[in-house]
Amino acid sequence: MRNLIFILMALFSTVSYCAIFQVNLTIQDHPDGNPGDGICDIPSGGFCTLRAAIMESNASAGTDIITLPANATIRLAITGSNENAAATGDLDITSPIAIGFFTGSTQSYPTIDATNLNDRAFHVLSGSGVVSFTNLKIINGSADFSNGGAINISINNQVTINRVWFEDNTADSGGAVYISALSELDIVDSVFKGNAAVSQGGALTSYSQTQIDKSTIFDNLNFNAFPQEAIFAGLDIFGSSELTLRNSTVFNNSETGIYSVAADVSIRNSTISNNIGFGLSINPSDTVTPDLRIRNSILSNNGVDCGSGVVNKITDNWNIATQSTICFSEMTTNLIEDPKLTSIKVDADNWHRYYRPGFFSPVVDSAHPTAPGPGIGCDAEDQRGVTRAQDGNDDGTARCDRGAIELLEDVIYYDDFDIAY
Repeated sequence: MRNLIFILMALFSTVSYCAIFQVNLTIQDHPDGNPGDGICDIPSGGFCTLRAAIMESNASAGTDIITLPANATIRLAITGSNENAAATGDLDITSPIAIGFFTGSTQSYPTIDATNLNDRAFHVLSGSGVVSFTNLKIINGSADFSNGGAINISINNQVTINRVWFEDNTADSGGAVYISALSELDIVDSVFKGNAAVSQGGALTSYSQTQIDKSTIFDNLNFNAFPQEAIFAGLDIFGSSELTLRNSTVFNNSETGIYSVAADVSIRNSTISNNIGFGLSINPSDTVTPDLRIRNSILSNNGVDCGSGVVNKITDNWNIATQSTICFSEMTTNLIEDPKLTSIKVDADNWHRYYRPGFFSPVVDSAHPTAPGPGIGCDAEDQRGVTRAQDGNDDGTARCDRGAIELLEDVIYYDDFDIAY
């Protein structure tokens, strides 16, 4: 306990005030008995629920921390609407907060289950500030006729989602996550699986600055007529909007992987594969011509690997696609050929899914020759956290691979029966 407190206090040592609330009741959902007294305690006394902890945090000054217990399923069940104090319905956040599980393995991550809520799990209200979610799962949220089945982020917020698994969440827009204009969102090391939307973004809808790094987006559904995308990026009419995808894999979504209208899109060392519609589609609006940047990436075996309207393209940057595409042509550094990827692999934590370069794959040791780092080269780590660059083709020179995964130097077998990855 003492070590946990020291760790958390160190993480937030720069903030003005820090209260730590430890959730210890998960099978029932109760509000706090007296929000603002600094004690997370339900009316019957002796217990702290997630709802009660958020109510206390909202009533206090500074950035607070809510710790969740290992191996727990936290069931949200107090229904209600038109209320923004977290007492009923979704968990409304109105002030800076860090929510998560901060010690233990992936197998111990807690799950927040909104099945009985008939609402999304979290709503980050306008002006809440810096909010983070860490090391947990959010499932079965539902925002019918609204946005963000798991998390809805309103304007003027800075939100970080670090190692969070989203599954079976539904909404009108943003099946799992929706972010409004004038906010910022960083998604790191996270998974979006089996979420669904009616209008936009089966997994994610973004009208702001959104960065996705080391993440997996797969098996998400969208029920609009077209393009049935997993990720939707739209124009922030008050500022600038950009979707950045790095070291990530987007595959096997209902139709399209990523669809953008008037938002800039930047893709680096990522793999977009086996979406039956478009892998990527980016289009202008009547007033805005967005930028498209693709570097060191793989677009393979999608219905159409990449399509676009009139946009500014910076795409002659060491990419590979299985078919000719309007997004980039076969130039000095781009390749149009089969990248020869393996079937889907699963990492040791049963967390990420990805395609690894297969036998004689042209993506191995063929990305930009610059050393890893900021700028035109690859990032220093791949989707799994493996160090780049490796000498995957054993020619004596380490060089980055194209796509989300760096082939390890010591891989012996390249076929789909290979256990080592």
